Amino acid sequence: MIALKNSLLLFLVSLLFTACVDFDPREIKNLQDGKVYKIGHGGLGFHRWFPFQALPANSSASFTAALENGADGIELDLQMTKDGEFVLYHDNELQSQTAQEGCIADKKLKDVKGLAYQLGWPFDWFQSERIITLDSLFQLIKSQEEIPFVQIDMRTYSSCFELKENLSFKSSYIKQLHQKLASYSIPEDKLLLISLDKDALKIARKLNSPYIISLEISGDFDQNLQWAINNNIKVVTVKPSLLSPEKSAKAHANGIKVITFGAKSKSGNAKLLRFNPDYIQTDNLSALKDLLGS
Repeated sequence: MIALKNSLLLFLVSLLFTACVDFDPREIKNLQDGKVYKIGHGGLGFHRWFPFQALPANSSASFTAALENGADGIELDLQMTKDGEFVLYHDNELQSQTAQEGCIADKKLKDVKGLAYQLGWPFDWFQSERIITLDSLFQLIKSQEEIPFVQIDMRTYSSCFELKENLSFKSSYIKQLHQKLASYSIPEDKLLLISLDKDALKIARKLNSPYIISLEISGDFDQNLQWAINNNIKVVTVKPSLLSPEKSAKAHANGIKVITFGAKSKSGNAKLLRFNPDYIQTDNLSALKDLLGS
């Protein structure tokens, strides 16, 4: 009973603070005439207590809920198995959210596909999701009335491999992914490939990738932006702690769109909007919708 009362108190406090957020979407200045695309971060975001969200990121139910509730697209984390197949999972190692151990890159598809998510109490009372394949996701994507944006965070590194193995894995990953994506017949402008790894993006370039490519910036902004300019990268994905309205303006001045991500609260989403991005990968879709009036 005490736990229930505490949860209710936290919920009421959250309502109090989110109701006070003030934001005018007409002030947004980006490369899309002020339109910001709402991208579900792993679907509805990561499971959390506050505000409560029980579905695991990258799960079928989470993606479905995001698209049914007005997301313009989804972001996903993509892992490649030992036999060259693709599954959706955030971390390298399975023990983070399942009962199994080891790296996905070191296992075959049959050992990974369908593994049950284990998020702990009380989340597992509300979810029964399992690891899904990229094929399964695109069945969902193609069933939509309008094809949403699909932003793929490419996991081209495995903590179970040495340097030489990772170099080979990275090259194989990029080639296999392009073959797989071509088989889905999805409009190229709806697919975006994201990586921190500049070498992975270079490999994609050498393959004449038809998809939009984004460099994820996690270090020096100006240095990485210049690399993006030099390599004809048209989208950068930037950690909120590294972004500002001035930095977005610098990217926009060079014809480069900006993605940022991760806000869980209404005030957090408002903060991201004030950076003038073109896309937000949000962990709280309803809050972002309210702020944008959509």
